Amino acid sequence: CQEMGIEKVIHTSTSEVYGTAIEVPIKEEHPLQGQSPYSASKIGADKIAESFYLSFGLPVAIIRPFNTYGPRQSPRAIIPTIIIQALKRKKVYLGSLSPIRDFTYVGDIVEGFIKMGKADSTVGKVINVGTNKGVSTGELVKKIASLVDKKIDVIVEKKRIRPKNSEVGRLIADNKKAKELLQWTPRTPLEKGLKITIDWFKKNLHLYRKDIYYI
Repeated sequence: CQEMGIEKVIHTSTSEVYGTAIEVPIKEEHPLQGQSPYSASKIGADKIAESFYLSFGLPVAIIRPFNTYGPRQSPRAIIPTIIIQALKRKKVYLGSLSPIRDFTYVGDIVEGFIKMGKADSTVGKVINVGTNKGVSTGELVKKIASLVDKKIDVIVEKKRIRPKNSEVGRLIADNKKAKELLQWTPRTPLEKGLKITIDWFKKNLHLYRKDIYYI
């Protein structure tokens, strides 16, 4: 990008770089904590992108999405994991039920990316894109069970529980900067986004197996 004189680079970060929140909602200035190899690699990528802006003036903007979900998502993610199992049987096998996440619908995230690209004010900035609301895995199961109209038994499996120091307890975005610089605000309530996602998985359930633990 530097050699080709690219007009702008949008680098995709992740809320996982924050680790378990020291305070919520999480501002962009929150300390970065590499609690997993994935988050550590993203921290490194963020800093390399930042260094090209500072050292060479490359027009880089860093967008930090919070837990994107929606149709076609990989079954490795928590929402598809719950939906697929809930649609195929009455038992849902999960790990820890206490982690809290800020689930943001994919359509809103895409809008954030587009606005990030168009706004001149984003160069050299890190911007969170999230709903500013958190929901636990346990609460998420109840919402999905209600939407599929099924009584679900939740089975906690040890093999699905992350190591204590690796598990990120809570991630809730402070999205004030996105509102101010991008005029972006999430427009899809969780229940609406979940319904759209469930409807898609219903139509494509034959593509997935209920008895596989996708890692």
